[in-house]
Amino acid sequence: MGRMQLDFVATRRHFSVFGLLLLTAGLACLLLASWRMSQTQQVQQQLEGQLWQLQAPPASPETDTEATALVAADRLARQFRRPWTMLFQRLEQINVPGVRLGQILPQAGDKASVQLGGEASDAESLYEYLRALRRQGGVTDVYLLQQHWDAESEALRFVVQARWDAGQESVGAP
Repeated sequence: MGRMQLDFVATRRHFSVFGLLLLTAGLACLLLASWRMSQTQQVQQQLEGQLWQLQAPPASPETDTEATALVAADRLARQFRRPWTMLFQRLEQINVPGVRLGQILPQAGDKASVQLGGEASDAESLYEYLRALRRQGGVTDVYLLQQHWDAESEALRFVVQARWDAGQESVGAP
C-alpha cells in the first residue's frame, strides 16, 4: 500500500518575488518614518531651546555685580601667584644703618606695587635707603608717600610706594 497524505493544503517551499518586494518596501517605509521622526524631534528641541532663551529674564544688576566680584577675585589670585619671596630677599639685601622696615603691603591691581612702611633714625638714613631701593634690580617707581617725626619713639616714620617688576614674567597674567 502506498503512503497516505492527509495534508490537503499544498505548501510551497520557495519564496515569491512579490513577497520579498513587499517585505523590502515595508522595511524601507519603517526606516524612513523613524528617520523623519528623529528629525522632527531634533527641530522641536531646537525650537524649545530658542523659546527658553527668549523667555529668559534680561541680565540683572546682580549679574554685573557678580562679574565685578569675579574680576576682583582673579586680580587677587594673581597677586598671590607672584613669587613674593624674591621681593622679600631683595628687600633684605638692602642694609642701611638706622633704617628698619616694619611692613610690606601689596597693592591690589595688575601692577605688582607694594607699600613699604618703616622708621629711620634720621632723614639722611631714609634718603640713603630710598637711593639703595632705586638701585635694587627689579624695583622701579620708588616714591616717598609720607614721612613724619615721631617724638615718642624718636624716629622718622615713612611710607614708600614702589613697583616690583621681577615677578611679572612668572605670573602669567592674562
